[in-house]
Amino acid sequence: MAEIGKTCANCGHTQSSGDFCEVCGTRLPTPLAATVAAGAVVVGAAAPSYGATPAAGPAPTAGPAPTPEPAPAPPPYTTEPQYGTPPPAYTPPARGAGFWSRFFDFSFEEFITPSLIKVLFVIAMVVIGLGVLGAIIMGFVSSGAWGIFILIGALIAGFIYLLLARVALEMIVIFFRIRDNTEEIAKSKR
Repeated sequence: MAEIGKTCANCGHTQSSGDFCEVCGTRLPTPLAATVAAGAVVVGAAAPSYGATPAAGPAPTAGPAPTPEPAPAPPPYTTEPQYGTPPPAYTPPARGAGFWSRFFDFSFEEFITPSLIKVLFVIAMVVIGLGVLGAIIMGFVSSGAWGIFILIGALIAGFIYLLLARVALEMIVIFFRIRDNTEEIAKSKR
């Protein structure tokens, strides 16, 4: 069957073969006569009944041929590619494992710092308290007026140092909580 000339809707070029315009590269519409003869459904045309043969005859000439609707796009790629089997998972020591098993965990999957934070804060309190006490004693040894001045200054400085130690230790705990929460989110998404 000879193909009917196709006219480009973009530039108006007419050609007899091919699906794309030779001038601008736009996809050419399928002529109505070729579509009806092939038994395809055209927008605006009556659907063929099953068992009936399409009527042979000239193509209707009542206007320009409607362009067929473009084919739907393929569905997006949804499955992730598999690149072989994953390596065997490392089994870290169980949560709540003893201090020494976590201390000698050379993969650093379990941390000892969260359990040491309380001890570190107590040590900071003792060291700062001893520093304040030593400063007060040295102030009173030198003179009474100087001792009163050092007493007030050392108590204020001791409180500020203790507050800074607490804030620093809380920031360390926050990092570990972020790690734990991120791990839980990753497990729930698997």
